[in-house]
Amino acid sequence: MVMLGDGELQEGQNYEGLQAAAHERLAGLTVVVDRNELQSDKPTDEIVAVGELEDRFRAFGWHAVSCDGHSFGELRATFATLRGVVDRPQVVVARTIKGKGVSFMEHPTALREGGGTYRWHAGAPDDESFERAFAEIAGRLDERLGAAGLAPLSFEPLAAEAELAPGSLVGEPVSGAGARTARVTDEYVVDAYGDELVRLGAERDDLVVLDADLASDCRVRAFELAYPDRFVECGIAEQDMVSTAAGLARHGLLPVVNSFASFLASRANEQIYNQASERTRVLYALHYAGLIPAGPGKSHQSVRDISLLAALPELAIVQPGNGEEARDLLRWAVERAAESVAIRLAIGPSPRRIELGGELEVGRGRELREGSDGVLLAYGPVLLHEALVASELLADRGVSLAVVDMPWLNRFDAAWLEELRRVDRIVVLEDHASVGALGDALRRELGRELTVLGVEGWPACGTPAEALRAHGLDGGSIATRIELLLGQQ
Repeated sequence: MVMLGDGELQEGQNYEGLQAAAHERLAGLTVVVDRNELQSDKPTDEIVAVGELEDRFRAFGWHAVSCDGHSFGELRATFATLRGVVDRPQVVVARTIKGKGVSFMEHPTALREGGGTYRWHAGAPDDESFERAFAEIAGRLDERLGAAGLAPLSFEPLAAEAELAPGSLVGEPVSGAGARTARVTDEYVVDAYGDELVRLGAERDDLVVLDADLASDCRVRAFELAYPDRFVECGIAEQDMVSTAAGLARHGLLPVVNSFASFLASRANEQIYNQASERTRVLYALHYAGLIPAGPGKSHQSVRDISLLAALPELAIVQPGNGEEARDLLRWAVERAAESVAIRLAIGPSPRRIELGGELEVGRGRELREGSDGVLLAYGPVLLHEALVASELLADRGVSLAVVDMPWLNRFDAAWLEELRRVDRIVVLEDHASVGALGDALRRELGRELTVLGVEGWPACGTPAEALRAHGLDGGSIATRIELLLGQQ
């Protein structure tokens, strides 16, 4: 049995599977489609309509039935009828209400209260919303227990969490380094990206934004509202989105393509290659880039996108370390870059506010902390923070480690490279696999060895602190690893 959401039926690979399963007469295959008519934050019909699903499946040669997906009785009866189908695959279209059971989360109500958008698809509810939802569910259960002559629910209290020490991190992502870390900020690099995109839209009528059902997460909703005639919602169809962008670029427009990095760089890699080969310009915004957040799992952690894109000629890859740098890099990509550009963007809050001195210069890093025993290059707000923590910890041990923000992941200024060649010990901290990213690119350009600390093996899942520590990429682990490296000289 396979479970699908109705929005997922915008993805082309599903239709390859539908026709293959019918052709092979896979009678042992049953697909259940959750037909709640809602995607991440808007109705499916407003994203890309999928029509009457039963008719669509029947056209492919499937046996299709539908039922109330909230009724156990209807579900049991429906599945019982499928036992008699022995010559073709079957689909059950289960009609449901998203958020069923919590009045203000049920999507008809939530859409109305949200002005047409649904806010409960992703992320944890705040404390007040959690308490309201809990009270509704518990109250309903108590009514049913009472009707059955049973006692109401009782709960065992949990021990209160220990008070956070001053300066401890709260929220996500958190550092594994401990007492030296600062409280998580309210800065979201992706917010700065979205704001600057709207500003650029006012200045350039050739700017077109494309989205893959992630407009809220990717902070492009404001652009959609400001310039609806230059916003293209492609739904869950990254390959088609990139092909659409390529066509728009051939007509002289400048498309900005948005999706999660793990989906966009991999699923649409062939289409990105084809677009790049046409020598047009497209900007790719790779959201949710890197190891953190690690809670949603390996499908969302993007630790191979740089390597997938870095082999393409005339495609620059960058990642900002703070909001200001996000604005500057986006403006550079739109106004000054002569090639296509991929911008990696962290989706969570910045662990600290990274202070960058001087102007953004193409191909040059910016020193955040001075040091004489070696230099640590990093990019993105999460690992720049951990790099600074490591340098601070090493200073207490008598080791002077410089930290450099290097947002240019495959473009380097010749004079800056010459300065770097004079450094004895170079360490590159990757928010990516340890191969195929900044470290490898620098190794080729410098013509010498350097040390790369990145994600080895499959990315660890869990809290940010757990994932960083599992890969030795938290500040404390980085400090220890670099101290050992320096001791081996």
